Amino acid sequence: MEISTFEILTKPIAPPIGGLEAVARRVVQGYFLTISNLEAIDLRYRIEFTVSLPVPADPNKILLNNAFLVVDVEGINTPVPLTQQPGKPKVYRGFFTIPAHKTASVELLPILPGSLTPGLLEVRGYVSLFLPPRRSFPIPVPQSEKPVKVLLNPEIRGTFLPNEFSPLAAKAPLDFDQINYTLAIASGKALNEIPPEPGKPIIIDLPIVAPILEELRNGTLDLPSLDADNSEKAQMLVQLLAQIDTNDVNLKELNTVMDKFDIPVRMSRS
Repeated sequence: MEISTFEILTKPIAPPIGGLEAVARRVVQGYFLTISNLEAIDLRYRIEFTVSLPVPADPNKILLNNAFLVVDVEGINTPVPLTQQPGKPKVYRGFFTIPAHKTASVELLPILPGSLTPGLLEVRGYVSLFLPPRRSFPIPVPQSEKPVKVLLNPEIRGTFLPNEFSPLAAKAPLDFDQINYTLAIASGKALNEIPPEPGKPIIIDLPIVAPILEELRNGTLDLPSLDADNSEKAQMLVQLLAQIDTNDVNLKELNTVMDKFDIPVRMSRS
């Protein structure tokens, strides 16, 4: 479901004006989404940020290498991998779990101090929240039989800094102005229901599988840390081999890849 718009910034609050440069300031601004899991079970969510891509391309107007995602539950900030959705360069996503009856703060923040130079970061778009299926064998299953209830509160929070401020040259004590305001929620209400995504067979893309097979051969495959969508597909490779469409082309390609990586498994039609 769509939640709200978002905008993250690290840039001057106004264009330079002759004679006023000394008092001009810049803002460092992030997006904060408070989520309360109202259900009696732990739930795993997927958050997506759909970016309004600049035309022409501008590295200061995308999330890649400019922002990071964290989830704060009970005062503990946990980094969340922020990855681009395959085939959709404007969509970035992350996965996180909120325990039953707990409230979390999901935060999309500019990377500091990197984004202070050149200080032109400006990314905007909209935010969506989903309830992906639970990983299981042989097919992922919905996390719930009915829509799950959540309380949502999206906010923008910013800090104003002098244009010439440098973290390396800063001396204590420091005192900065701040701003925060609540964003409009797409549904028009704080109490919402998120429908669970249905489970479905995962289609394995051989170009995605190849590097995972190499990690599997080398014994370096770290399953618990794989959260991106492609990785979710790949980590279930062994369980899902039987679900591959067993036409001759697919089997030949898969066997060629496994033979290349010296994996002693061969697939054939019975």
